[in-house]
Amino acid sequence: MLDQLRAGYARPPGAVSQEILQLLLATPLLHIDRLPGQDEAGDPRFGGEIYARFRSELERSYATTRRAEDYSPHLGYTVKPLTRACPAATGRPVKQVIDARVALEAQRLLAHTDTPVAVIARRLGFSEPTNFGTFSTRHTGSPPGDFRRAHQGPQ
Repeated sequence: MLDQLRAGYARPPGAVSQEILQLLLATPLLHIDRLPGQDEAGDPRFGGEIYARFRSELERSYATTRRAEDYSPHLGYTVKPLTRACPAATGRPVKQVIDARVALEAQRLLAHTDTPVAVIARRLGFSEPTNFGTFSTRHTGSPPGDFRRAHQGPQ
């Protein structure tokens, strides 16, 4: 293909049409684009555009859902590209990315507000404070009240 391209450009001007030269150039580029084993992390759609759109949607919706399936319709993708984009961008599965965002907000609210734990739980989309307590313990290493005592400044 490259030999044909080289030969086409070596001909005198006007001997080969512009369209032929463009097609000769497009052919190897299309083949390169379809090479097997291409790393999805290098593809701007993976770890790039999809992940950036997901992060924006996550900021809007982390308090209402922690399921990847609930994010994908808002992004215009199925769950599959989303489950590829998160590891490509962060090295972590989508569920861990979502939970980490919820845990970060929980830690912020516990450490910097006096909002009751039950209210924080509801604000972050937990149906029961006990579910929030289990989530918090799993992600911070301590129950919400203990985390608050350890991280709140002097009153």
